[in-house]
Amino acid sequence: MPNVPSINLADLSPNDFTDQELDLPYHLAHFKQFADAVLLDGPDRGFINISVWRRPQDNVPHNARIMENCLALIFFYCTNRPWNVYYNHPAIKERLEAALIFWCNNQSPDGQFSEYGSNKWNLAATAFATKFMGQGLQLLHNNPTIDPDLHKRVIETVRKALYATFTDEAFQTHGKSFTNQYANAWGGALAYLNLYPDPEIESLLDQRLEESLTNFQSPVGYFYEKDGPDWGYFFGTHHSDIHAAWHYTHNTDRAKYFIEKEQRWYDWLSYNAVREPDHSGFTLNRAIETRQKTTFLEEYRTNLGGPELKTSGNLHTTALGTHADLARAFGRTTSDCEQDTQDARKRLEANWPNVPTLAIGEFWAYTPYTFLHRTHIEWNPSTEQKETTTAQLPYIARDHFTHQRADNRHPVVFTYIRRPTYYAAFTTGHILSPQQRYGLGLLFHPQIGTVLQSQTNTTDAAWGTLFNDTLYETNNLQAQFQINNTPITPQTGAHDLSNRDLEITYPLGENGHKTARFTNTTIEVTVQHTGTFTEIIPLLKKSSDTLQTNTNQLTLKRDNVTLTIASNSPITTQETEYISGNNIVVTAQINAKDNLAYTIKFS
Repeated sequence: MPNVPSINLADLSPNDFTDQELDLPYHLAHFKQFADAVLLDGPDRGFINISVWRRPQDNVPHNARIMENCLALIFFYCTNRPWNVYYNHPAIKERLEAALIFWCNNQSPDGQFSEYGSNKWNLAATAFATKFMGQGLQLLHNNPTIDPDLHKRVIETVRKALYATFTDEAFQTHGKSFTNQYANAWGGALAYLNLYPDPEIESLLDQRLEESLTNFQSPVGYFYEKDGPDWGYFFGTHHSDIHAAWHYTHNTDRAKYFIEKEQRWYDWLSYNAVREPDHSGFTLNRAIETRQKTTFLEEYRTNLGGPELKTSGNLHTTALGTHADLARAFGRTTSDCEQDTQDARKRLEANWPNVPTLAIGEFWAYTPYTFLHRTHIEWNPSTEQKETTTAQLPYIARDHFTHQRADNRHPVVFTYIRRPTYYAAFTTGHILSPQQRYGLGLLFHPQIGTVLQSQTNTTDAAWGTLFNDTLYETNNLQAQFQINNTPITPQTGAHDLSNRDLEITYPLGENGHKTARFTNTTIEVTVQHTGTFTEIIPLLKKSSDTLQTNTNQLTLKRDNVTLTIASNSPITTQETEYISGNNIVVTAQINAKDNLAYTIKFS
């Protein structure tokens, strides 16, 4: 039985790695430990028995998500580079074949895979398998061979998984609510079809792509995650799904599906991510997120040259920026990427031959995503393209509008108010996830940036009215809208409204009601509520800001602009543990009884 050879990075040089390979020394250094974890004996022969991808408690043989890391074995076995001692190595071939057999054996007769229990088949395990193994088939094609019969079996296993994803009605239903899972099959199918023409799979793919334009994406613009919007899943998994698919469709008739999806999504993002004037990044209207927790999008990239960690907090450039103009505002420029590469190489050279240790038990310590997109088409905007598009972001391009978006699957309404001195985001309707917080989610000033951001899954740092330890804004807000005393009925999709004064009113359980009034210069909030309650206002404070309270008034001074909150009840402040970008979250708290009125104003 051949042994997996050791690697000593000291025998190599950073110059042996191209600019596109600067993250690989880490993976190369730890590949022996990873490959040696493939079981070669016993009933679970072929299982990757090391917890470096996903949670430790989920690193069990029935979980097909663990076996997505077959792609790492395939990559090193098939990649012919001077630094890769594992290329076409018999020890890697033996472990790869064992892992592939184990993976194939874990598939159900009708093509599904399990994740959270033996024979508990689900969409995620099945669809993700197609994306990662679809790329695996690309690498195995015309490269060092594996057993021919096994190769044919892997191809058939991918096909069965695609067929199950596209035809199982339970998968269709689940995919409409958790679209990032289903969308893996787009790239998986296209990678498979690129090598193996298959009219049946091709027809099913096209049918599901057409349906997905309405089934997977809200008329508001977001892709459904737990039936609502989620930043982390788009910037992570869904971004990957579209990236993989675009590689095979950008010059085909299918390109239109992905262009339309991206254009609608970035239009939605453009109202919910505000660029900070110091260019540190974008602050998100985050409290509407349904599943993950993403506070801020950093302009710079981190971690080049180290382990591939989860990057939902960093900007992602989409190759579809050639067609979806707004995407360019959120992307890394070509000069940014050149600087990233220079910095990564300098770090690698300064630390050589040391790389970070393999953090066993960490979710992303050795992820198959490292090897998924290496050959996929990339595109970055120029600095001029990025800045031109940034100027077109709605809260920058216009200084006076009221914009509203409403979903048709659930009664959720997103309202965006731009006035000369502020930009605000306000959400009402049905709560879709316990971690969501509605009401005033974001408040931005064009010169000094964001001063208020409601924090996901909190009661001490989310905007709203607290009564008996319950924040009303964690529940459904059945709001009524008025513009100049004229009622407004939200309409499905995205619409500009009259930009005159807007009032949003909703009940506070059975104890009263609350109104937020947006005028040309102020935000006026009134609360009528039986008994004592506390109003919470989550402010973002930079280290250089001056924050002061004087009984019924709070001022936050940043540069030459002052935010003033004036109330009919005393205001106190409390620093929290939460961070957003370069800011700490400090809450203003107003204790009141029966009624409260306060005004937010910039000067």
